[in-house]
Order: sequence, then structure tokens, then C-alpha cells
Amino acid sequence: MPMSRRAMFWRMVISSILRRRSRVLIAILAVAIGATTLSGLVTIAVDVPAQMAREIRSYGANLVVTPAGDVPMTDEAVAAATAQVPASALVGSASFDYETVTINDQPYVAGGADLDAVHAMNPYWYVDGEWPAATGQILVGEQIASTIDVKAGDTITVSQLDASASSKAAAQSGAQASALKVDPRTVTLTVSGILKTGGNEDGYVYMSRQDMSALTGQTDAVSLAEYSIALEGDQLSAIADAMNAANPQIHAQTVRRLAQSDTGVLAMLRSLLVVITVIVLALTMIGVSTTMIAVVTERRNEIGLRKALGAPPLHHREFMGEGVMLGLIGGILGAGAGYGLAVLISTSVFHRSISLHPVILLGTVACSILIAVLACLPPVRRALAVDPALVLRGE
Repeated sequence: MPMSRRAMFWRMVISSILRRRSRVLIAILAVAIGATTLSGLVTIAVDVPAQMAREIRSYGANLVVTPAGDVPMTDEAVAAATAQVPASALVGSASFDYETVTINDQPYVAGGADLDAVHAMNPYWYVDGEWPAATGQILVGEQIASTIDVKAGDTITVSQLDASASSKAAAQSGAQASALKVDPRTVTLTVSGILKTGGNEDGYVYMSRQDMSALTGQTDAVSLAEYSIALEGDQLSAIADAMNAANPQIHAQTVRRLAQSDTGVLAMLRSLLVVITVIVLALTMIGVSTTMIAVVTERRNEIGLRKALGAPPLHHREFMGEGVMLGLIGGILGAGAGYGLAVLISTSVFHRSISLHPVILLGTVACSILIAVLACLPPVRRALAVDPALVLRGE
């Protein structure tokens, strides 16, 4: 099509749109609503699942590392395992030295850890009192607190349970047994708070690694390392495999219940966004198609007269051109409005900013044009089927 004819063609299209402003405005509004939904939900689907994965991670670790044998891990082994986790995906991690101790001559399990790291990884843990802020403080599980009758601010003495020394002493007799008997180490700690999680943690006590080292005499022992990683499915499993390959003395595995829960929640979110988008785009196509059918009905006499005079059948191109213009205008308006909608949802629901993706905006405009063109196909077929003889007779 020569340049002059192309310019004349678009002038005719624009003139047709301007003559039917009320109907065209409805079609543009329908396209804009569909484009807003598409742009907004796609932007959310790209950014929010990653943000939501980090929010879900506040429910606890989804990957644990334990010794492959009976020998405890070292801090160096834990650091090597941590190096396998992408820094951008690591929400938090904490290593624990679990030992059996005695309080009031009763055995309990105590965990020595960096309690600031534990708090950052498990913000949902409820503490009646305060988290330990320094050495010399202890966090007591609710079950143990009720058994030994302590509350925040009380002081307790924690003793080492030296099972190996006891067994050796039992195997000896007389003076030899007395010679082997060694007083266990003890530490006196202040109860900073009572831990209430509703889980196994309520049956433990937690202290700093320094206090645990003073109690056991070991400075580099790790029984368990927990990781909260903002990855899901195969990506999380790949991290565990990389940890195991890097150090055969450790055993890394995903917490299947939490990992599957993360994947299921995010998959449902994506599916919901897809379903909503498809429904809105289908309604957009119906709205545009209905408007264009009404336009064809209005122009039946014009189309029949053109055919009777032997004019080239360009009316279908005009309708397709109108569809392109409707899609372009509605797509541009909707793409911008969709980004604004995504920002509103992200800041109000997830309390996080969201990135601008130019590719999504361009894709929204292109998709809007495509939908508008497809919506024009039924009206075009109706225009091509107009019988000039019937139209000129007024039928």
C-alpha cells in the first residue's frame, strides 16, 4: 500500500472512531480494564511470589544439616554448607549444639546457639519476657518452666550430664571409682523469658554458644544447622545436594512438610492469577466484539452501498484497523494503570516495593492489540456477508 493510500486509510479509521466516540469509548474502556488486569497481575506474579516466599520463611527452617556420622559437625563444615546457598535466597540460618543437661537433678535437652540468628529465622516464636540479649541468660521452654516452676527473672543452675564419666565410674570399684568421679561443670543463668511455640521447642532450653561451651568444654561442636531459604521445589533440593557433595561428613535434607507447603501455596497463587487474567481477557474480548458488531450494524447501509458501486472491499480492513487502534490506546492506558495497581497491592498487602518491568508493559500493549483484533473477526465476517441488494431494498 503506497504511503498516500496508507495515510488515507488511517485517516479514515481515525475519522470512523471519532464519529462513534461513545461506542468506541466503551470498547477502549473494556480493553483498558483487561490490560490493567493483565499488566498488574503479571507484574505481581513476577515479583510477589519471591517476596511471598520470604514471608513464608518466617514459619521456620526448610532445610536442615546434621552430621553424617556420630561425630558432631564443626563451624567450618557449617560455613562450607552455607557457602552453597545463594546470598540473595538466604533468609536466615542458625547452628545448634544440643546437649543433655540437668536442672534440679532432672535431665533436659539444652541448645546452644546464636540466639539473635535464631530469633531472626523464627520471628513467630512467642516469648513471655525477653529474648536473651547477652551471655548468662537462658530461654526456657514452657513445658520445662511449668515443671521446675520458674518465670522470667529467676536464676537457675544448669549442670553438665557426663554420661561417659558415670559409666566409667560404675565399672570401677572402691578407691578407683572415687578417683574417677569428677564434679560436673555448672553454669548459673538468668531466665530471660519463657518460650511458647506449641511445638517441640517448648521442651527445650536455649542458651548462648558461649554458655554452652563453658558447660561442655567444647568450643566448636554443632549438632544441627537450620536454614531458611527462599527457594522451592527442585531448586531447594539442588541446594541440599550441593551441600552433600561439598562435604560427605554432613547430611543435608529439606524439611519436606514445609518445602511442599511453600511450593503448594505459591503454585496456588500463580494459578489464581492465571485464572483471573484469562477470565478478564475473555470478557474484554466479548466487550470489544459486541461494540464492533454494533458498529457494523450501524454501517450496513454504507457497506452495502460500497459493494453496489463496485468499490474495493476495504471495509474489513477498516474494522481491523479500528481494532488495532482500540487495542493500542486501551493497552497503553491499561499497562500504566496495571503497574499502578501492582504497586498498590504490593505495598498494601506485602509492604514491599515492586519493580517496573518494561517487557511486561510492552507485552501488555501487544496482547491488547491482539485481543482487539481477534475480537473484530466476528464483526468482519458479518460485514463481508452484507448483501447489497437486501440493504438497498431496506431489508
